Amino acid sequence: MTAPHLSSPDLTELLALDDRLRSALVREARFSHVVAYGSVPQGTADAFSDLEYWAFLDPAHGAAFDVRAWLSARLDVQHFVVNEFGTPTALLPGLRRVELHVAAQERLPEVEDWTPQHVRPDRMLVKDPDGRLAQHLAVLAARRTDPAGEAQGLLDRLLNWLAFGLNVLARGERIRAHELLGWVQGGLLRLARLHAGRTAHWANASHRAEQELDAMTLDRYSGVTASLEGLEVAYTNAVAWTLDLAAALSLQWSAALAAGLRAATMEA
Repeated sequence: MTAPHLSSPDLTELLALDDRLRSALVREARFSHVVAYGSVPQGTADAFSDLEYWAFLDPAHGAAFDVRAWLSARLDVQHFVVNEFGTPTALLPGLRRVELHVAAQERLPEVEDWTPQHVRPDRMLVKDPDGRLAQHLAVLAARRTDPAGEAQGLLDRLLNWLAFGLNVLARGERIRAHELLGWVQGGLLRLARLHAGRTAHWANASHRAEQELDAMTLDRYSGVTASLEGLEVAYTNAVAWTLDLAAALSLQWSAALAAGLRAATMEA
């Protein structure tokens, strides 16, 4: 199926917009500290990337702030929404996305708890008059993810999603089984990244998967995707790949449960 034609965005345009917004964020007196996150400060942005910022309010200016009004006064906002994760998001011409979180200054230490991947404090700092933001980013940059340490928990949750999905598929709820397959795919993609030693995008395992994973892994991933009519094959492939990865990574699982999952795929 051919993707709909869109006018090609320009990376130069994206970076110019980032410069514009950074300047506006610095000038905004109600913001005491501002940090950028995502692919632009990571240095991996392309023409289709988003712009993403956290701004912390100076308590001297009160706690109320209208994100939509602030963005609309500076950008051609075609649509605005607070998404499922509580992130205020503006859509601009060309489907360009801008995220702007605004939080109380007292939440500044939470920066240390962000996902510690691709942290580049020099690129992330937008406004930091007293150096506090730099200190929190330094703590974040010093932290490391532990994919191997998470693997057993990932497998445990994956086995649960497989059982859940197979049960609703057997009941005849194909749309629900298709929805649950997404959780299965996410768990498999992370275990596959760990097995391949390609955990640079551990937090968002689908990001750049086509560029970072080998052809055999991508082929097995393709085998666990499906239309509503192909769910039986996808779940059968998912069970087989789950158990193969569990064995390759020396993880623990119940032989009885594995037998039950295999039996369920034969009956599906």
